[in-house]
Amino acid sequence: MNKIAAAITAGAIALGTAATATAAEGGVSASANVGVVTDYKFRGISQTDGSPAVQGGVDLDFGNGLYAGTWASQVDFAYGEDETDFEQDFYAGYAGEISETTNYDVGYIYYAYHGGDNDEDYQEIYGSVSISALTLGLAYSDDYWAGTGTFYYPYAEYSFALPSDVSLDFHVGANMFSDEGFLFESDSYIDYSVTVGKEFGGLSLSASLVGTDISDAECFDLDWCEPSVLAGASYTW
Repeated sequence: MNKIAAAITAGAIALGTAATATAAEGGVSASANVGVVTDYKFRGISQTDGSPAVQGGVDLDFGNGLYAGTWASQVDFAYGEDETDFEQDFYAGYAGEISETTNYDVGYIYYAYHGGDNDEDYQEIYGSVSISALTLGLAYSDDYWAGTGTFYYPYAEYSFALPSDVSLDFHVGANMFSDEGFLFESDSYIDYSVTVGKEFGGLSLSASLVGTDISDAECFDLDWCEPSVLAGASYTW
């Protein structure tokens, strides 16, 4: 899913994205996905100034728990002439099974931003444990986006299977910064999302309510952090 949402980024909503293909045991498989979202929100904050984005990625599953991939999206941070044009993520990790109902996932992801003169690249390590429909995870960066410093992202998710193969997913995450006031007036904020999804073969459709507890005044005097309803569609092959 979006930025390997299954591992760390359901806060990115899983709109316009797709899950890594399942490999045959002992073999290697590849999948690709392309999609569009009405607004690309990452951890509750718009990355496209409230506008739509085209997204896509390629994933490799090595059939032994190891996986790797890359994913990209348009972005718009409203900088002006030196504005970043798109984000590209590179990730690799290992997913395994503890029991029939308990799984884990650990890995590394590098966020690269292209087209602008600002130094926005950063890296994270992540891990999560899923027990039946509940997932608990944590991401850590030694120097978050735009030099924010040390960053922690603990989160929780719960998924329901509804009739007609419709999914209902809940997500809440705590964004914890080391430097108070670098981006916002406080050193932390909460993001949340509620997503309804449906798959039709390789086509995935979804709608989400996504928001944060950040006020407009704290959010660069913009509405990027306000609760909003988003929609997305993606195709995987």
